[in-house]
Amino acid sequence: MNEAAQGAPRGGLISALGWPMRQLKRLYHWVVGWSNTRYGTPALFVLSFCESSFFPVPPDPLLVALCLGRRRRALWYGLVCTVASVLGGILGWFIGMALFGAVADIIAAMGAAPAWFGSEAAAAGLNAQEVAALPAAGGMTFYPDGYFYEVKTRFDENAFWAYFSAALTPIPYKVFTIAGGLFDVSLPMLVLGSILGRGGRFMAIATLIRLFGDKVKPLIEKHFEWLTVALVVLLILGFVAIKYLL
Repeated sequence: MNEAAQGAPRGGLISALGWPMRQLKRLYHWVVGWSNTRYGTPALFVLSFCESSFFPVPPDPLLVALCLGRRRRALWYGLVCTVASVLGGILGWFIGMALFGAVADIIAAMGAAPAWFGSEAAAAGLNAQEVAALPAAGGMTFYPDGYFYEVKTRFDENAFWAYFSAALTPIPYKVFTIAGGLFDVSLPMLVLGSILGRGGRFMAIATLIRLFGDKVKPLIEKHFEWLTVALVVLLILGFVAIKYLL
């Protein structure tokens, strides 16, 4: 039997579809086990820090798992998550300011340049004055059908609200932290919006688990697969929100 066959799930189509979910549940129980070790808090800090600037996986599932594992420390975990996320947002700002060329290369290598930067075709209906007014930075022009164009528009309308809403909701926070540095949008405003938005989000999770953990833990464990799917859907909708809902 070859290696591919050994690693394939058995039991037909239904089993194959359920296999990723079972792996996620195993991962969840593995993460919960961290709450009884010295590595839980450092792992939460690192994940929260990286997610704010470049890493795609949000810290919420790990935060929930650790809070459920040790409810008495739930508020501490919420604080760790908040502080690390704010610091990671600052790093994202400096990445956008000083290293955007590398970010652009990564986005292009992933084949996502049209979604992030837009396309020249989107400017076909604009007059010369409107084309000249398109946001530009880092040697690039950003067109109306791209994420960075929309984010720049939100910054121009209300920088604090842009940072705060991205920090609080499933809208991809890292897009705003990197774009903030790229467009030289107030770093103190980023810090303030991040403290309030990320703090509100993570401390609310921690507080709810601290108060009602015994009641929600069985529900989370029973429906973890669907909750994970819901989180992924929210993250995808967050990207949609940048262009259509903000």
